[in-house]
Amino acid sequence: MGLFRSYENAGPGIDPNAPKRKPFFRFWEMLWRNLGKLFLLNIIYSMLHIPIMASLIVFMETDNKFTFAMTYFLIAVQFLIEGPAIAGCARVLRQIVLDKPFFFSDEFKKGFKQNFGAGLLYWFIDGLVIASLISAHLMYPQIASETGSKAIFIPFGITVAIALVLLFMNYYIWSLQVATKLNKRTVLKNAFMLSGLSLKECVISTLGSALMIGIVAGLWLLNNGLIFILAFFPAAFIGYLVMFVHYPVVQKYVINPYYEASGERNPEEEEEIPEEERVFTDRGGTEQPVKVERQKGKVIS
Repeated sequence: MGLFRSYENAGPGIDPNAPKRKPFFRFWEMLWRNLGKLFLLNIIYSMLHIPIMASLIVFMETDNKFTFAMTYFLIAVQFLIEGPAIAGCARVLRQIVLDKPFFFSDEFKKGFKQNFGAGLLYWFIDGLVIASLISAHLMYPQIASETGSKAIFIPFGITVAIALVLLFMNYYIWSLQVATKLNKRTVLKNAFMLSGLSLKECVISTLGSALMIGIVAGLWLLNNGLIFILAFFPAAFIGYLVMFVHYPVVQKYVINPYYEASGERNPEEEEEIPEEERVFTDRGGTEQPVKVERQKGKVIS
């Protein structure tokens, strides 16, 4: 940009072989560079939640013989598309984290269609555990107050622990599903093992996600009209955070070892082009800046 200095003077360029920046700085750099894609991804994800929003409107604003049937139908539709929608988002987020060019719509459609059955299964498991956690939260304290026994909180603690383990597994389930050809059982097994190997990363993702949710909730409490930001950013940011933090773990323990063992070329790594096949050589960062001498007086073109 020529805001603070002349754009006519050629600089040294960008060194393609420059060392990678620290993860913290690379996180924000890639976030800024892909902000438009994240906005678009969040909007698409929000639009795919129209059925659940419509079910709330039907339930609260209508009162006839079709109210409950239509409400349950819309909830069922939302349940069917939720898992595949997450898979579509995961495929796009993986490409963003890999920092490679891609066609947004193609990647999302592939993630949605190719992982429909798997996404439905994983979301069913998530939904089952979420329902169990909600039921436990409602039932166990009531039972404890009625019986006066604190032992009832033992199964409640077990339920919470299972939910926490599944949360950590979800940080890996979706990236493994869209990045590998593993079967569903192997995906779940690897997700469980990877979550145990990367507790620090799981804590970072959990705290970062909780912080974003807290910010959105705080803005909503300040002004109900700010709820519109849900359609543009929070979900995509959380997905990007999770993919950025955890996909390197997937590469380290799953993807890279596979290609090293098979002897195949890893498509996620940059391929070195032989010198004789190169059309040109990128010398960014090594060229000397060229200062353009500006002509004085009027120039007639």
